Amino acid sequence: MSLYFVLLIIQYISIALSIFLCAYISSRWSKPAHGWLFFYCISTLVNNAGYLALMNAQTEREALLIWQFTYICRAWIPFTLLKFCLYLCTGKRYLRITSLLAHVHVFVYFMVLTMSFNPLFYSSYNFVQDGIFPHIELTPGIMHYFYDAICLGYVFVVIRLLILSIIKEKDCCRRRQFIAVSIAVFTVILSYIAKLCDLVHGYDESVMGFTLGAFFLEIAIFAFGILDVRNLSEAVVVTENPAEEKSSPVKIEAFGDYDRRIKLPLNEILYFEADAEQVFAYTREEIYNVKLRLYQVEEISHPAGIIRVSKSHLINVQKIESVRPALNSRLYVKMLNGEEVLVSRKYAHALKDAIA
Repeated sequence: MSLYFVLLIIQYISIALSIFLCAYISSRWSKPAHGWLFFYCISTLVNNAGYLALMNAQTEREALLIWQFTYICRAWIPFTLLKFCLYLCTGKRYLRITSLLAHVHVFVYFMVLTMSFNPLFYSSYNFVQDGIFPHIELTPGIMHYFYDAICLGYVFVVIRLLILSIIKEKDCCRRRQFIAVSIAVFTVILSYIAKLCDLVHGYDESVMGFTLGAFFLEIAIFAFGILDVRNLSEAVVVTENPAEEKSSPVKIEAFGDYDRRIKLPLNEILYFEADAEQVFAYTREEIYNVKLRLYQVEEISHPAGIIRVSKSHLINVQKIESVRPALNSRLYVKMLNGEEVLVSRKYAHALKDAIA
């Protein structure tokens, strides 16, 4: 099996992984960080599909047109990765600086689009038959070096953000989530550095990095739940005035009918229930979807008197109407809405202490 054939298979795998990631993230999208992750996956999907076509190009004109088409999204890959990490690690927009950088990427694409008569980004290009496959050789111009310097600045910022997040994070589960994201991001960064060094003549090493990055992202999503990496401070409304903090109820972000987003006071919630991958909050009249894992809800709501009573339930001890025994040292708790929640034997003693 030739190296060219192996690389073709890798491209097909990369495209399939990117399509799956885009579809899955779009179904779980609830925060700006998820949106920028989706934008990143779309950008890498178009880039990898374009590079697959480039690997099969037979003439200079074909290769040039494909390269210009690919850069529609290729120019945005570093920027989307930066924005994802900014939102993920800080929750802030940094609107002024990122707006300026966005205009830089638009200008980069314009220079690639006009590269036939504009030597600023690529001073020259030539279609050659050597290497792993026939390819277009591009000689960087002065603006390309400037763009590479900006991207290396992104690398420094992203690495610093992720390392600081891992060091500062106290919760073990969320620290593992940051580590999982870091592995995926560092894979892409290393492949970009390999591309700058031109380790494999005639092949863009960053494309391999996007494939490995997509693989590690899937592990991070399904094994560590990174789509639930929402700073818990983002899920809870904290009063800006410390003097009002004691009188203002803590709230959690929830979603009602037609994905209507509200800030739901914890003191109005009777209990939380986990069903498959979803968590629901029950009040007297309504049921809301909470886009967090149950253990994250537990961390947020424990100070408000909401405790775990089973693998799939948290209850508000202030909203209990009555308690009755069940078999095997378990308990049934009747809430104010008339619903009963089964308390497992493991948590029965903690519930008795909380009530007492």
